[in-house]
Amino acid sequence: MDHNLFRFDFVNKKEFNLQTGEHNKLQYFEKHALLIDYSENLITTFINSKPDNPEIFIKDIENAINEVTLGWRSWKNYITENNFFTFETFKKNIADGSGKLSYAPFSITQNILNVCNKHNVSITAFDNQLKRENFKLIIIGKSYLIAKDFKFHEQ
Repeated sequence: MDHNLFRFDFVNKKEFNLQTGEHNKLQYFEKHALLIDYSENLITTFINSKPDNPEIFIKDIENAINEVTLGWRSWKNYITENNFFTFETFKKNIADGSGKLSYAPFSITQNILNVCNKHNVSITAFDNQLKRENFKLIIIGKSYLIAKDFKFHEQ
């Protein structure tokens, strides 16, 4: 940076997407849409009744999640689980009015609850209390790294 060489030590690295040869402005964040998966507790939500219009309900869920993630993560990350809980299962649970709806950070869950209220859909959310941890983010262009902390050393 500015013709100086720095070394970054990562404390409890959680996630990274680093591109080789990325040259851009270094940005540091303590609050960012990418951090919520680590900074907020994850809450499991189950649907207990059917929406009148499942297609509009699903679109509203998508919009509610995207409002929090700001496009940094796919909304489907929070309603699916590694081929075990697929998008088709999600849609079936909504059509049946029974089953798992989401597994998402607190702020996303609150937006989902608002959508459910709007559509008069009954849900159950387990441990729906905000619990925070502090994680930090470094972004260089489209590359990023999330860790509990960073230690910077000028060389």
